Amino acid sequence: MIMPSPGAPLVLVFFLAFVSLFAVHASAAGAESPFLLAAARTHRKDPLAGLRYYTGGWNISSEHYWASVGFSAAPVFAAAGIWFAVFGAALFLAGCCYCCCPSRSTSYSRAGLVISFALLLLFTAAAVVGCAILYDGQGRFHGSTSATVDYVVKQSGDTVDNLRTFTGYLEAAKAAGVGPVSLPDDLKGRIDDVVRKIGSASDVLAARTASNSAKIRDALDTIRTILIVLAAGMLILAFAGLVLSACGLESLVYVLVFLAWIMVAATFVLCGTFLLLHNVVGDTCEAMGEWVRHPQEHTALDDILPCVDTAAATEALSRGKEVNYRLVAVLNGVISNVSNADFPPGAPPSPPLYYNQSGPPMPLLCNLYTPDLHDRACAPGEVVGPDAARQAWGTHACKTDGSGQVCATTGRLTPSMLEQMVGAANVSYGLSRYGPVLTDLADCSFVRRAFQAVGKDHCPGLGRYSEQVYRGLLAVAVAVLLSVLLWVLHSRERRKRSDAREMELVAPAPPMYRHGYPVEEKALLYSPRRPSM
Repeated sequence: MIMPSPGAPLVLVFFLAFVSLFAVHASAAGAESPFLLAAARTHRKDPLAGLRYYTGGWNISSEHYWASVGFSAAPVFAAAGIWFAVFGAALFLAGCCYCCCPSRSTSYSRAGLVISFALLLLFTAAAVVGCAILYDGQGRFHGSTSATVDYVVKQSGDTVDNLRTFTGYLEAAKAAGVGPVSLPDDLKGRIDDVVRKIGSASDVLAARTASNSAKIRDALDTIRTILIVLAAGMLILAFAGLVLSACGLESLVYVLVFLAWIMVAATFVLCGTFLLLHNVVGDTCEAMGEWVRHPQEHTALDDILPCVDTAAATEALSRGKEVNYRLVAVLNGVISNVSNADFPPGAPPSPPLYYNQSGPPMPLLCNLYTPDLHDRACAPGEVVGPDAARQAWGTHACKTDGSGQVCATTGRLTPSMLEQMVGAANVSYGLSRYGPVLTDLADCSFVRRAFQAVGKDHCPGLGRYSEQVYRGLLAVAVAVLLSVLLWVLHSRERRKRSDAREMELVAPAPPMYRHGYPVEEKALLYSPRRPSM
């Protein structure tokens, strides 16, 4: 019934997994959809269409949608490229100048030294705050996405369990009956066909759920590890840069600058990726909400929802009603024509038609469907459900002789016939109970309820925490970027001050009088001559 095609796309990481777990077909038909989902939110510039605005709404099958949502993160990716290229070129030129034209200027600015150190402390503190926001955000984001995946897996598991239970009742209906009376062979053949289809669909859905949920959890764990390592690495880098630049260790500072050049670029790229993901999550939440409000419209979600292919669900539902109707008809036929039949007194028992049954007539089991399989109201006196049937029919059971097939006391049923009839009533009840499950699958009611639950319970957290991770990454990247520039500036000023002090220490001291006053060179040659006595 729910037959996911092998080529269906595994939707982006955790949140879009909700629909990928139930995916059926993946085509671009949604691009022609007359009803656009999240049209206002997805109104972004499309680089594939000459920067004209994208007007196709939410549609993960469209490359223009992905281009437009990717373009929304273009400034962050551009910042990563500019930083990597410009600062890399600056590092290369600085290295060439240092090797070819070394300069050991000792001129430094005390004000510049103080200001650069104060700014370095400020941006290091900003990097610490950004790392804290990032670490907290990734933890919350991981918890929210894991809860969403758990909910999806539970919904999928419940669907598989319901389908398998339904097929179990169909299998039981084949064996149900009273004595030699059971369902006709042609109906049993049709039951086998439906059981095979539903069983195959259940197995595929269960396997797809297990596979996709495992992949999604692996991806979530990988993302969490990357974010934790990045936050720790940037924090260590910021503190190491602060300490080394404060100590004036310029050569070691340049090693950190090289590492920071790569890590800041990687942080910007990851920041852009999370901004893209944040936008896709927001688009999908809004699209699901609009689809819930307009479930009958043809939309882009039709490409990935299981309720699009209703033929198999309708067939299974119809076959379940037919089996239920025929089974109850067989059971009531036995009650009317055999159990409630009165044979002439003294007639010899001839099971299974006459087994010395007697007493008040048994009530019939309520048949929930008419011959044309429409719903039917129960008539007065009919019993409903296996429990009521056992209670009502149990009063008509007799005690048998040694053969177990002939009543020795008053009653309309032998104990074995009672168990067979109650078993058939239980099968009928099970088929009627799981009929609404198939109806939900056919008209997409279960998907609508799931979307409502995701939109209410999971979407707010997914959007909020993905934005927190994005902002944390951006804060860390900018703070460390500015810190790198200050590392270079402050460490150079520190080195110049250190060089200036060393030159003062090694410079020759001027001549001194005995009392400590300096004497200008050859000053005595120009002093006035002392008069003779």
